[in-house]
Amino acid sequence: MKFTVHDQFYIDGKPTKLISGAIHYFRITPGKWRQSLHNLRAMGGNAVETYIPWNLHEPEPGVFNFSGIADLPQFIELAAAEGLHVILRPGPYICAEWEFGGYPYWLLNRTKRVRSRDPQYMQAVADYFAVLLPKLVPYQSTQGGPVIMMQVENEYGSYGNDKAYLAAHAALMRRYGIDVPLFTADGGWLPMIASGNLVADGLIPMLTFGSNARESFGELTKYMQSAYPEVSYPKMSMEFWDGWFNNWGKPAVQRSPVETAREVWAVLAEGSINLYMFSGGTNFGFMNGANFSDQDGYKPQVTAYDYDGPLTEDGNPTAKFSAIRDLIADMGLAGDLPAPMISHPVAYAPVTADQRVSLFNTLATLAPTPVVSDRTLTMEELGQGYGYVLYESVDPIRGGESRLNIEDSTDRIQVFCDHQLVATREYQPTSWHTALTVPESDAHLQLLAENQGRINYGPAMISPMQHRGIRGGVRQDGAYIANWRHYSLPLQHPDGIDFSQDWAPGQPAFYHFQFRIDGEPQDTFIDVAGMGKGVIFVNGFNIGRFWEIGPDLTMYVPFDLLRRGMNEVVVFETEGRDVGVLRFRDRAVKITEGSGENE
Repeated sequence: MKFTVHDQFYIDGKPTKLISGAIHYFRITPGKWRQSLHNLRAMGGNAVETYIPWNLHEPEPGVFNFSGIADLPQFIELAAAEGLHVILRPGPYICAEWEFGGYPYWLLNRTKRVRSRDPQYMQAVADYFAVLLPKLVPYQSTQGGPVIMMQVENEYGSYGNDKAYLAAHAALMRRYGIDVPLFTADGGWLPMIASGNLVADGLIPMLTFGSNARESFGELTKYMQSAYPEVSYPKMSMEFWDGWFNNWGKPAVQRSPVETAREVWAVLAEGSINLYMFSGGTNFGFMNGANFSDQDGYKPQVTAYDYDGPLTEDGNPTAKFSAIRDLIADMGLAGDLPAPMISHPVAYAPVTADQRVSLFNTLATLAPTPVVSDRTLTMEELGQGYGYVLYESVDPIRGGESRLNIEDSTDRIQVFCDHQLVATREYQPTSWHTALTVPESDAHLQLLAENQGRINYGPAMISPMQHRGIRGGVRQDGAYIANWRHYSLPLQHPDGIDFSQDWAPGQPAFYHFQFRIDGEPQDTFIDVAGMGKGVIFVNGFNIGRFWEIGPDLTMYVPFDLLRRGMNEVVVFETEGRDVGVLRFRDRAVKITEGSGENE
């Protein structure tokens, strides 16, 4: 297969309109990849697009991961088997509502400014690309593979205008063997297009938008006719936003299938499209990102990332899928299409917790060697990327009535005095305080800080806010409290929990459940309504965060995380709720605008 780009996209010399869909392999467990890829083909798609998150593939400096959910080559091969071309977006910055925009946390210890020509940053990128890109070279269409294009950086025009920075990334990709066409993608607004393109180096300028295709493409045409009148490239929306992501505590965002299909038609009438998202998947573990603005403050995204796209979180077609499939057929852009692949989630029987233990009573096994410092340390200083840090005062605090201040933190922090909850601090841009009553003279403070997700977009990405934990210390009546034990709780896996210890009401705690599956495992959803806040592990895999404020009142469990026979679920709950029973649903339940719960 020969792929070339001139005034149009050509495959084996034939003009071709690309109908692509975004499927993030890292948001879908490997057993579910084929369903989403097949359903993209069943809708009429001929290409799949995916970002590549650096923090998944190099979680620690020089430690690389390309197995399991990180097996990108296997995903590419499955896409090819489904007859799909592949478009890759390796960043290294990807945004994507993903933790730190795809950057590994340890970059915060290495460089003062990501997305810049800082030598330490660029060396880290080069070291990463030297491992990643050679794995992708054999899959390029120039070598007989399915990968037809790759992106340089991501929406850089909304962030900066350093063309030398973009050119350096393109040069790195060429150095490590990438020879398929390269492109940039920016918002459909003239200043963003002008700042983010690299047309001078032969890169195809593409756009990101969710409506008004004619106006956005018109902005691109205006720019090209002015700056590069001799150059002609095909038009493509590399991100057509067919839905949107969600934040905690707000109704789930929804977009009409009819209105979405109408806007898709407008894009296809002008050029090619990549639906963002086609199959959104899940922010497993602690990998959700966050947004920040002076108006709205810090807003982390939720675990479910279905994006209200053509497929549900578990990979099944929606009304939006049918509307777009019908549109593609009506426009004569696809021949006979296969039937979609449907899975059937089940609601397993409720199970009762067989073990439980308070967090404070299992610290000795969860974090047996706490770090002691005269000041509060950040996660990054502790060599920790995600999860929680428990700060405990080494010395007793002063008794009586006082005022406690926490200085400079982006995290959600629960304040305990001798393991009894005093107050909970949500994000605030300024110093936060609470009244503190200490009845005993030998009382100690415990502060549980949760990294709810680093910012993935905008100038705050390079602010001190990205360093998690307590940055500025803790004061009692104006005096800094010195000497702290730091218990690192990354909770990537439920290892080290001592369920033989005691449980106490009103404290963060772990709950253990077991249930048997006699037949083949099927997808399911855990009902988290009323369960408080925390994370859930299924057979050792962290499926993500839950929070009763919604909009998601269930958590998705893919079938390939389950097994025939006995299965184990561990719930870590931080609000002191007694999670005595685990219930399952056969579909997602969300809070939607104006309709309450929606299944």
